[in-house]
Amino acid sequence: MQNNLTPGAAGEIFLYQDSRMAGSVHRFVVTLTMHVRKERLEQAVNELMPRFMHFAAGVRKSGDSMVLVPVEAAVPVFEYVNDPEKGSLPGIGSDGLGGYLFRVSCSRKSVFFDWHLALSDGKGMLEFVKAVVFRYVQICGFPVRNDGTVKEAEEPSNAVEGIDPYERLDDIPASRPVWYMDARAFNVPLPENPEDMERVHVQQIRIPVAKVKGHVREYVSQPESFISPLFSHVLYERFCGQMQQGEYIVSTIKENLRPHFPSASLRSYFAPVSLAYNRKVDEYPFGTVLMSRKKLLDAQLKHDALAYSAKRMMKTVSLSCGDGIPFNERVLRAEKCMDTDAGTATFSICNVGNIAMPESLQQYIVEIYPIVPSGSYASSLSIVNFKGDLTVTVCDRNEGMDIAVRFVELLNRQDIPAFVSDEFQFTQIRYLPEKIADNG
Repeated sequence: MQNNLTPGAAGEIFLYQDSRMAGSVHRFVVTLTMHVRKERLEQAVNELMPRFMHFAAGVRKSGDSMVLVPVEAAVPVFEYVNDPEKGSLPGIGSDGLGGYLFRVSCSRKSVFFDWHLALSDGKGMLEFVKAVVFRYVQICGFPVRNDGTVKEAEEPSNAVEGIDPYERLDDIPASRPVWYMDARAFNVPLPENPEDMERVHVQQIRIPVAKVKGHVREYVSQPESFISPLFSHVLYERFCGQMQQGEYIVSTIKENLRPHFPSASLRSYFAPVSLAYNRKVDEYPFGTVLMSRKKLLDAQLKHDALAYSAKRMMKTVSLSCGDGIPFNERVLRAEKCMDTDAGTATFSICNVGNIAMPESLQQYIVEIYPIVPSGSYASSLSIVNFKGDLTVTVCDRNEGMDIAVRFVELLNRQDIPAFVSDEFQFTQIRYLPEKIADNG
């Protein structure tokens, strides 16, 4: 079957952006009940590559464009290193990585999947992650049974999974809602040295869903409704002294478009939805805050409004990466596009949702969660629901536990039981378009 090597409209613009500034390289962490054997994990990954043919891609410069190209080398698996003094693992598209746009590494009982958004989004990459873990457990001799929620190596590759999903939006009616308003967002100044953005500070919060009480329970299926205002309040307390009149703390929610406009594609497929912090949690009953946030969120998720948001984003991408634009100009426009996007929000939220997998596999997994580097935002939050717990992973560039501790205080005050479960740092995998172009 022919490999489909288009990055898709959303993924293309990331090919021209510095990963440190754009936050275009994400990570999935999977912790197992067993210690991971690197050679068996490498076997599992390589057995699955024919099933995920569109993941067998690298990137190079062709004329004025960055394009995806087929990669046939065996996929290497690395011992995870998080100490710069002990060396670093190869970056996206490098020879050391075999040219691939993703990297798999392991340490003790954990497996780390790092990937570039030109390859896939969180929902798409999760399919690959589950498949690798399932096959690894099989190879190790543990009994697991597929219930249809995991893609297996024996299945034929599906070309649809590599297409650009945004193409199907062309014929869907879209209109700018009369209430649509772009709030003026407060933006935290970025470090002057891009190298300072490579180190990602991570704080993790767990929320046992079954213990959530009161009126918040009805919002658990759409956690952005309460995560957005409460985390906005944390940032407001922290930065209110720096905010100008008329500025708001604004969250941008990366809404997965698959439930709204179905597609089997594993490429990046989302649209931005914004919530401005204008009903402060200490000035209104929290039920009123929740109701207003959910109403605004639901209004933006209607088909015509969501299609409008997606098409507006695609228009920006086209103006940045369209035909006839010289390479250096594409890089500058992509960076400007990134700045414009970051300028419309203070922080981002990515909700991966519930993770469906066979119970026979789930028993071998202690935790599974995504990490989304903040890039040019003040903070970036990722949310996942696994084994009845919401895991909220917060990334920013500031050390210390103050953000997580204050966030948990506000959650608990609203009968949302939560606790800080972890805090760590890591160096994100690097991708520099100019370096790829030079090597090409």
